[in-house]
Amino acid sequence: WPPLIVAAMTFSADTFIVPCCIIGLAFAFLQFTLIKKVKVGDASMAGQDKLEAQETPESRVVGIYIRIMEGAKTFLREEYQICSIFCFCFGLVIMALVSWGAHSTTMGIATAVAFWTGASTSMLCGFLGMMIA
Repeated sequence: WPPLIVAAMTFSADTFIVPCCIIGLAFAFLQFTLIKKVKVGDASMAGQDKLEAQETPESRVVGIYIRIMEGAKTFLREEYQICSIFCFCFGLVIMALVSWGAHSTTMGIATAVAFWTGASTSMLCGFLGMMIA
């Protein structure tokens, strides 16, 4: 492609992608604030005791919600410990292979850092999604 056409394609893509990202982030923030305003109920320690002894289905929702949230946090903690070890080791493999193949340690390090950044942001999005849900 001639440089002028490539520059025009890049410009048009950037002018489309960046506003879409900003709109998406603004919409996600709006949804987050709306969801956070919803009150689930009594989250005190007294409200957590004896799930079976609570009488109405509405009064049981809080206890069920708390148990689900505790389970989700425990699951994510265990999963992310394993994923972190895997991503660190795989990042080292990527760094070694790219450094060897490209004959450039700088390129290997940059590729590994890009991989670790992507893995970290992916885990962060998974955590935020689980906490919002």
